[in-house]
Amino acid sequence: MPENTGAFTAETELVDGVAVVHLAGELDMQTVPAATLELDRAVGGGAGGVVVNLGGLTFLASAGLAMLAAVAEQARQGGVALRLVADSRVVLRPLEITGLDAGFDIRDTVQTALASL
Repeated sequence: MPENTGAFTAETELVDGVAVVHLAGELDMQTVPAATLELDRAVGGGAGGVVVNLGGLTFLASAGLAMLAAVAEQARQGGVALRLVADSRVVLRPLEITGLDAGFDIRDTVQTALASL
């Protein structure tokens, strides 16, 4: 496991026609623009679906929550299936507290998210 340096990364891979966006590090107001750019490309890129892997996040701020809600709306309007992958309290708790968890299809692994598309 890589050492936690607080650095943020956003990377996309295509898996059987589905864009899998891996977000890692701290998702806050400083890193939301990079995440938004990556997710906009994935949602608008013609993939058969988008899986957002939040498993590498060490912090999820309100700016990150707002960005996820906006991406969900963008995907819905574009007819793109969207799945979130999260299995840690760092990510799940903010989603639950805000009620945003009800608006997402959240899976515990990338494999189960891909299988659901």
